[in-house]
Amino acid sequence: MNNNSLVPDVSEFLELWAQTFNVHAPERLVVLYADDALFQGTSSAKLCIGAKEIGTYFHGIATVKMDVWHSVTLAYNVVLVVGNYVFSQLRNGHEVSTPARFTFVLRREDGVWKIVHHHSSAIPD
Repeated sequence: MNNNSLVPDVSEFLELWAQTFNVHAPERLVVLYADDALFQGTSSAKLCIGAKEIGTYFHGIATVKMDVWHSVTLAYNVVLVVGNYVFSQLRNGHEVSTPARFTFVLRREDGVWKIVHHHSSAIPD
């Protein structure tokens, strides 16, 4: 992590995103995305445009745990966050973990962070 003054805010947002993801309720997760957000997910080649379309992507049963991340302030109300997380799910009775990397661009709207860009991809072997 870094010493940026926004780190506590960003850290809380990332924790909120992970907790909301782990509830498996896409309608709750999509609230964290801006209406004009762009999303490229780990398991789909399709670019999702807009919060509503992004909500159709999140339908799995995996859970996520945030790992290491770094942030850079791009503007007063815009932060770039780059890091790793690990998805886990049961397959044939065994837990399978998939490490992935992410990029979020967060924009503060009316005092609340919203995701305007989210890219997720598996970490290469």
